[in-house]
Amino acid sequence: MAPLLFTMRCCRLRKCVPTNDHSGTNRTDSEGVVAFSALAILPAADSICQESAPQGTPTIIFNQQIIDGLNSQLQVEDTTAVFRAVFFALAPEAMVYPTENYYYFQIYTGGKTIGGNLRLDAEDRDQGIIHLGYFEYDENGRHQDREGWARSFSARDGAIVTRLGRFLYSVAFAGKTVTFRLNDLTGEKPGKATLRPEEVFVGPVFDESGLSFFLLFNTKTKHFMYTLNEHGYVPEHFANVSDEVLIGVRTAFAFYLDRKNNRKILIGAHGWSVDRNSYYDGPFDQLPDNFIDSAHLGAYIEEAYPAIKGKINRYGEYKNQMGARVLVFPYMVYYDDEELTKIVTDCKASKAIEDEFYACITPDPMTRY
Repeated sequence: MAPLLFTMRCCRLRKCVPTNDHSGTNRTDSEGVVAFSALAILPAADSICQESAPQGTPTIIFNQQIIDGLNSQLQVEDTTAVFRAVFFALAPEAMVYPTENYYYFQIYTGGKTIGGNLRLDAEDRDQGIIHLGYFEYDENGRHQDREGWARSFSARDGAIVTRLGRFLYSVAFAGKTVTFRLNDLTGEKPGKATLRPEEVFVGPVFDESGLSFFLLFNTKTKHFMYTLNEHGYVPEHFANVSDEVLIGVRTAFAFYLDRKNNRKILIGAHGWSVDRNSYYDGPFDQLPDNFIDSAHLGAYIEEAYPAIKGKINRYGEYKNQMGARVLVFPYMVYYDDEELTKIVTDCKASKAIEDEFYACITPDPMTRY
């Protein structure tokens, strides 16, 4: 039998995000790190250097591995079989970069690409639970699996989750133990950028795209905003759309160059990425869960969206809808570069005061609720 191929990296494939309209709330995410086959183990694909220059060994994935994987068989309907396959493909230590603690993976098997994640959820990992979620990923944007499979594993399933430290956990299953190191962003604050008097730093966000952000909240306009974290190396190159708008060449994230406050403000994610639930649909699904006690996220969400006051917990999850979470999505979904320059021009033409201008260029669909 040809080997199963797992491509795992610090990035996300997610299901249950509405196409064209990103105002929904249900989300199930996925993740991982490294390319594996029965015959080869490659260096970690999510080794994003956070120093001033890139370091480490580049990841090389060969087409042969993908084809071999596509010709293998795994019963994807069997969640235990999938968990076992993924777990035994892991290295002894895994670095979980995204701040909602998803460890994403891709599986090539049975002529399909499966996107999924293992997750040490901040809300229940100390109760000995690890989550598995996965779905059939649409490579071409023509079909998306909105259902997929999800299951929690604990001691009763043979998975022993042990807290070793605030950002360190071990998981033992079927005779193998893996250490999961969570992303310790303690001390990460927007020091190089200027916060306006009405702006509050909510928390650090590390996205599965490999980019890091700061989540801000404006107490005057009751509006969220993401700014790029440029402390150290940023694994992206930018192209100018105009004097004030930049687009990431790799991610297609669009930024407003706020020279007055020395920062790049996220104003858009490309519609093709949002429609396909790719790694580049933006940081809305990587909120600062590990810093929830200091972030006061739930309180700010209720200020921004008063219609849901009392209906969510401190993580922004709906109390009466398991697995449903408020989307903090203050950026536009664009398909053409001209949409980006137009929104900036139109917001300037409205003669809005500065706080309102920043809210104008970062439209939030949740404000309708």
